[in-house]
Amino acid sequence: MSLINRISKLFKKNSQDTAPAKEDNLKPLDYVGKFVQQNGTRIGESIAVEKDRLVVKSSDVFISIPIEKIVINTENITVGDFNREESITLGKEWFERKDTLKFDKNGMMILSAPESP
Repeated sequence: MSLINRISKLFKKNSQDTAPAKEDNLKPLDYVGKFVQQNGTRIGESIAVEKDRLVVKSSDVFISIPIEKIVINTENITVGDFNREESITLGKEWFERKDTLKFDKNGMMILSAPESP
């Protein structure tokens, strides 16, 4: 592949649509560390992606919002309507298990992705 083709391919990757990605090619770095807003009001900051949900830290709670509810993902993330009670419950569950360490029978720490409900 020539240098020009490689450079062209790089620019094509960077200019892709900013709509949410499908779960198969979801890149957490595209979603984490951004302010999240709904109806023009900032609701928190995105801190993690777990499977098909975006975890948002609000002032006093964690909210787990379905990725499919993201309307815009640029410098900030804008979300549409979602079930707030369910999202707060799932966010609390995420927070409770995020720092859970697992060990095998020999006492070695197991590195694995957290299980989702």
